[in-house]
Amino acid sequence: MNQRSKLTVDFAGLGIPPGRYALPTPGAYDGYDRLERHFTGHLCLSDLTPDDVQFLRDHFAEQVTEHRRQAMDYFEARVPRRFNGVCPDEQATAWAEQFAANQHAVKSLLLVGPTGTGKTHYAWSLLGAVAETGTQVRWQMHTAADLYASLRPRDGEDSESTFERIANAHLLVLDDLGASKWTEWVEEITYRLINHRYEECLPSIFTSNLPPTELRDALGGRVASRLTEMCDRITLKGDDRRKGARS
Repeated sequence: MNQRSKLTVDFAGLGIPPGRYALPTPGAYDGYDRLERHFTGHLCLSDLTPDDVQFLRDHFAEQVTEHRRQAMDYFEARVPRRFNGVCPDEQATAWAEQFAANQHAVKSLLLVGPTGTGKTHYAWSLLGAVAETGTQVRWQMHTAADLYASLRPRDGEDSESTFERIANAHLLVLDDLGASKWTEWVEEITYRLINHRYEECLPSIFTSNLPPTELRDALGGRVASRLTEMCDRITLKGDDRRKGARS
């Protein structure tokens, strides 16, 4: 097969989630010529024989299982003990499926609500839902306080390289946005980070205790404007769960 050809596979028709998969090798199937014509866009899935379709479905399904195992291993190795066993709801699962289908088209999310309403828990459930799709993505999650601490200039540390690594994460979760003391340096870092992800259409999940009007005052108009355009807002309501746990 010409490696320069634009390869296409009708994953939706096969019932396989979008992703990066290895194609079958030419000697793996007697009808490979027909499969190759499908990969290069010359035959639709409906033009293939039932055996062709079943072979493709089985071939990619094996990889889906392995991808999901690897993604769940990555997630479970990083989820804090307090959030072990998070269970995504339908909305989280739907967003994760959109993310898996097209990472650059899915809207980012802004989770807002008072302290203790489960925003961090929900953010972890979104990451768990992404892992369950089998999407091969190395996400990053930081509290705003930890983010700023890691980026403060210090001797022997290349803070700009750290910034670029975080800013270019395939999926970034930034927890407690707006909670840190606001300085010119914090404002600059926050603007650079969010503006970069806005311009590059990189999906992000933000959480904040501040209602939208206060968030605009805390972050400034430039940051708030980009968040408004790039994010769907999810508002979590209820009592402070931590307060109930302490009583």
